[in-house]
Amino acid sequence: MSAPMLILGIETSCDDTSICLLTGNGEILAWNTFSQEQMLKKWGGIVPEIASRNHLAKLVPLMEEVFEAAEKSPKDLDLIGVTTHPGLLGPLLTGLNAAKTISLLYKIPIVAVNHLYAHLEVIHLEKKISYPYLGVVVSGGHSLFMKVTSPVDFEILGSTIDDAAGEAFDKGAKLLGLGYPGGKMIDDLAKEGNALKYEFPIGLKSSADANLSFSGVKTSLRNFISGKDLKDLPDICASYQHAIVSALELKLRYALKKSGKMPIVVGGGVACNSYLRTILEQKYPDVHFVPPKFCTDNGAMIANYARLAKDQAIPFPDCLGLDAKGRVISKGAKS
Repeated sequence: MSAPMLILGIETSCDDTSICLLTGNGEILAWNTFSQEQMLKKWGGIVPEIASRNHLAKLVPLMEEVFEAAEKSPKDLDLIGVTTHPGLLGPLLTGLNAAKTISLLYKIPIVAVNHLYAHLEVIHLEKKISYPYLGVVVSGGHSLFMKVTSPVDFEILGSTIDDAAGEAFDKGAKLLGLGYPGGKMIDDLAKEGNALKYEFPIGLKSSADANLSFSGVKTSLRNFISGKDLKDLPDICASYQHAIVSALELKLRYALKKSGKMPIVVGGGVACNSYLRTILEQKYPDVHFVPPKFCTDNGAMIANYARLAKDQAIPFPDCLGLDAKGRVISKGAKS
């Protein structure tokens, strides 16, 4: 009996450097991630050049640790999955060049991974979800709805026309003096507050489509707190979070009207938000959340996507011509 396929996943699209070794059966042999969160707190967010340099410094040590933990060698690889889009161009190129180097040395094919698709498909590592399903990606850089009919067939039903939900959380937290990253801080404080105490706007509320906008709610928060003390911070956080989650739930309804009734899969960093989970689970019996350990950018989801989309692998040496793309999804999908 032949050994299962061995897949290397490399994720460097933003600030997390993550490496994973996965079998063709979906078993994680080793997985390690270096987060730049503590270093980036002093900047209040991500600085692309700093992120790129840190990826460069951490990639090789992480790879060595993962191969050693799995008792494998790069020459044992059958396939490499690497995030090539979308994301910050410098960090993306760092990971892609690492993948190309290994490919050059051992003549290994590469799957170019759209990490937004990987955010959804990673759910299959722990749960079987039938196709088609409605995918909801909510993260610091992206918010969109997609009809997913196979691991390689994604139809965009709607997306943000400006800021992402995660960005609204992080920038809102910065305005409130909570630091970075702010999503979890707002979530935790909101548990002690009244979500209906204050009213913040829902972007594109009257548009009968699945497109989102979060720039207005941030401006509204800035105007609301101007000149005020923040003694009722839990109520402010709860109300602000309520507006963001309400926008996502409203636009999810429009996305379902376009897609038809089907299972819902929610992934991305904001999928960890407890209020979002509570609201959607109350309203949609067939909603499935990606496990929190797979929600932020990670190498496991990249290796898994390469496993599921292995037929799209680019053989050596053609894969050495791959390039990275910062953006691949337009702002807003047509109805």
